Amino acid sequence: MWGKLQGLVRLSFATSKRIHIWSGRLAVLLTLPVFFHCVTMLGFQTPDARVTAHSVVGSFVYGVLAAKLLVIRHKSRNYPHWVLPVLGGSLAAVLTTLWLTSSLWYFTTVRFGF
Repeated sequence: MWGKLQGLVRLSFATSKRIHIWSGRLAVLLTLPVFFHCVTMLGFQTPDARVTAHSVVGSFVYGVLAAKLLVIRHKSRNYPHWVLPVLGGSLAAVLTTLWLTSSLWYFTTVRFGF
């Protein structure tokens, strides 16, 4: 993917790789409190389709992340070339679905009084 974006983003591969790794670490660190709150305080719920989708997809977030990190760590196992992009795309899809079923829903349906 970097070969296709290199014309748009004026960073070296090493710099973009470092930014990707550290932004991922920061994202995981910032999502852990949310994850623990959702699991311990709210748990798995199914009152309607949105909450059910959010609960199911939320259950897969760290599983998909762990699979992606395992593939990255064990490059020597000769995974097919499509495995890492599929896992990265799956992680992006899972995170987008979580955002759509939580933040976007909240900000478009809850009144703030202004």
